[in-house]
Amino acid sequence: MAEYHIFVVSDGTGETATKMSKAALLQFKPANTTFVRHSNVRSVDMVREIVRAAEREPALVIHTFASRRLRQEMEQACQELNVASLDLIGPLIEKLAEFIETQPAETPGLLHQVDDDYFDRIDALAFTVRHDDNRSPEDLHEADIILVGVSRTSKTPLGIYLGQEGWKVANIPVVMGEELPRELFQVDQSRIVGLMTTPERLAEVRKARLSRLGSLDSTYADMKRVAAELEYCRKIFEQNADWLLVDVAGKSVEETAAEILDRLFGKERRL
Repeated sequence: MAEYHIFVVSDGTGETATKMSKAALLQFKPANTTFVRHSNVRSVDMVREIVRAAEREPALVIHTFASRRLRQEMEQACQELNVASLDLIGPLIEKLAEFIETQPAETPGLLHQVDDDYFDRIDALAFTVRHDDNRSPEDLHEADIILVGVSRTSKTPLGIYLGQEGWKVANIPVVMGEELPRELFQVDQSRIVGLMTTPERLAEVRKARLSRLGSLDSTYADMKRVAAELEYCRKIFEQNADWLLVDVAGKSVEETAAEILDRLFGKERRL
């Protein structure tokens, strides 16, 4: 079986190139692909050493340099040694410079710099963790988004994902026979998102959860119980017309998060 090597090279962390490369690679699903990440590459000597290593494998070099000089050096070195390469960020930077009519700073690592935005994201994530599963309803009014739904409708992973993006998220579980916290009805109702799914999908997710835990609880994933919980939840949502309803069935966390943000805050929202 053929073995494929991909070198991800950056003057920053290399995370951007790695994520984009892995996303593209999903369209091919080769069984034997290896990623090697080279981070904080800041000199011509480092660039040329990496290209020589790529020639020996051989490997495809995918790079994201903020520095135009390093981008040019990388492309030239790859051409000289006949190494396949792709500049992921250079064309975008050049197009933005043309559009904005301003020259780029060419400063590496800006995406992950420790600034006010960074600390805001840390605060949002801490808030989200603290407000998982209705643990701190007393300051629910501080949440940007409040997720409501039965168990295993992706409330926690959605909250963590959105928290990492800088949104303060709380999640409230819906449990048959238990009243929702009064604080939920004292906040801006347009920030509340009701999560729904199908009985079949929910039962499947719960069975998988039980299997991972090695649990023998047969009621948690029972189809009749699942259907009853969802019907109970649906009635609550119908009584609260201002809540946004989102179907999570068959969607990834990223897809659901994007839908929630689009519908709550619009497509022209803060990044």
